[in-house]
Amino acid sequence: MNARIARVCFIILLAVSVSGCSTVLTRMGPMLYSMEDGEKFVGEFVHYRLSGDARSNILYLESTPMCAEIAEKVQVAQKQRRGRVFSMVEIVFFGLGLMDAAKSQAVVEASREVTPLAKYKTGKVVACGEKEPAASRLIVLEDKQREFSREVETDAQGRLDLNKVLADQDRILHLTIRLASEATKSLSFLYTPD
Repeated sequence: MNARIARVCFIILLAVSVSGCSTVLTRMGPMLYSMEDGEKFVGEFVHYRLSGDARSNILYLESTPMCAEIAEKVQVAQKQRRGRVFSMVEIVFFGLGLMDAAKSQAVVEASREVTPLAKYKTGKVVACGEKEPAASRLIVLEDKQREFSREVETDAQGRLDLNKVLADQDRILHLTIRLASEATKSLSFLYTPD
């Protein structure tokens, strides 16, 4: 009698393992929905970012165009893998659980649906072009401690010779250098006359 019950249990277990319980349960399970961040895009031009280098009181200024960053919100619908315990039992007894686990994972991946919902500005700015010499740009030189301010223009290569521009100054200046069109971003430079 015990051998017969064991044989029936073995046949039922074999039938369950061949049928792929994990795959069937995963297929029958409901879709789960979540909100995720999608791709990021470059939006419209915002401003130029000024950067530079200095050698012997000659500034070499470059400007990089900066644009608004736009992100996409998406809704993701996907089934969740179920019946992992059955797969583990199948692996231990028959080795068929590996196929069942792989098939249930394939069901999860095949069920994935992505629906774009909205695009929005993230508030960040990203470079949207190559650095180029800040040629013929109106630059403001300021030293707030000494109440000094002057507007000058860079040459065609983005250079600014401070010895020429500040020839009338015989003192050390703690300069703040910025584009005239943008008051928020600046460079600092300690000018010492030659």
